Amino acid sequence: MNKYSIDQLIKEADKLPPIPQAAQKTLALIRAPESNASNLARIIEMDQVLTIQVLRWANSAYYGMENRITTVQQAIVVLGLDIMQELIMTYCFSDRLHIPLPGYDLQRGELWQHALGTAIGAKLISKQLHLNIDEDAYFAGLLCDIGKLVFEKLLRESDVNRPEWDQYSFLELERENFGIDHAMLGAEIARRWQLPETLVTAIAHHHQPQTAEKHPLLVATVHVADVAMMMLGIGIGVDGLRYPLEEEALKRLGMDREDFFYLIEQVAEQLTKAKELISLG
Repeated sequence: MNKYSIDQLIKEADKLPPIPQAAQKTLALIRAPESNASNLARIIEMDQVLTIQVLRWANSAYYGMENRITTVQQAIVVLGLDIMQELIMTYCFSDRLHIPLPGYDLQRGELWQHALGTAIGAKLISKQLHLNIDEDAYFAGLLCDIGKLVFEKLLRESDVNRPEWDQYSFLELERENFGIDHAMLGAEIARRWQLPETLVTAIAHHHQPQTAEKHPLLVATVHVADVAMMMLGIGIGVDGLRYPLEEEALKRLGMDREDFFYLIEQVAEQLTKAKELISLG
């Protein structure tokens, strides 16, 4: 099997396009204590495409506004800072995650739907359990599989024995071929994108929540939401359901199996609505 050094993998990761500058500034300002609609509007208005998208969201039937929203500042007031943050981050990563990943046997849009559903599920868990990590849960869920964007091409180019997919998970194949798995590489990508340390940790440990020494509730939340999407059959790839639900993660969150299956129902319902909203542009 081909072997790749960590340095080679990092170089591949560096080829991924960065988060758009306007989005980076927007997200940084939203997280700042002094953020307000006026300051945020000025930054968004520097990007014509983002401006149009924000106005489309605010005027969508999803939010049911009676009067037409004509300015970015009005849109921010209508949507709220938290929703603005989610929509901008989701929009900025939609193109990156919507691509086909034949190395993982994922069709166009499958990884994107999986990411969006994981984000929705993680936020639902946080809200329902009053964990107060709603936004971090959403973003960590959205980005937990970004490492696959690097490994996918290398998997196709390597001499991985494809029949082994029936016996091993991609985590095992990734570690065998590359020395690390997509979760650890995804965490390094997040670090290079200067995302918060909470998100880096959640991405790194989302398949093995029991190994997380920091932010255990956030990691458990993303893990449970990720497995919920696998149970829905969205974005699971050729290795199928070879990522088990860690019971310890449920225990940390105070959830049981009944809660888990109810979460799956809720995610399926909200994912349909969210896809309609994000695709408005």
